[in-house]
Amino acid sequence: MTRRGWNLVTTFLVAMLVVMPLSAGDAAKNGKLTTKVNVQSTVTLAGKWLKPGEYRVTASDSKVTLAMDGKVVAEAPVEWKDETSRSTFSMIVITADQVKEIHFSGKMRYVVIVE
Repeated sequence: MTRRGWNLVTTFLVAMLVVMPLSAGDAAKNGKLTTKVNVQSTVTLAGKWLKPGEYRVTASDSKVTLAMDGKVVAEAPVEWKDETSRSTFSMIVITADQVKEIHFSGKMRYVVIVE
């Protein structure tokens, strides 16, 4: 396997170890997707540091919001993308300690963080 291939595999494995999905829900009435994730190490979203812990993730048409204990701790603009199949579980994709994507369990769409 090439060095690039190993880097890709390593990034995926780190993302899987860092974030353990807990649950996902779809609030169809207001057009938002929500899920809960457990972040295992410190990461950033839109310049805000997120400590390890359980977060409620809410994604609307144009932004994603992360809240802990009922308090919003970070928001970021997003773009929606389509997947080729339904996501098996919710997860946050992290590169270099920055949240890059958020996938929702059972959904064929995910959000990409716009920087």
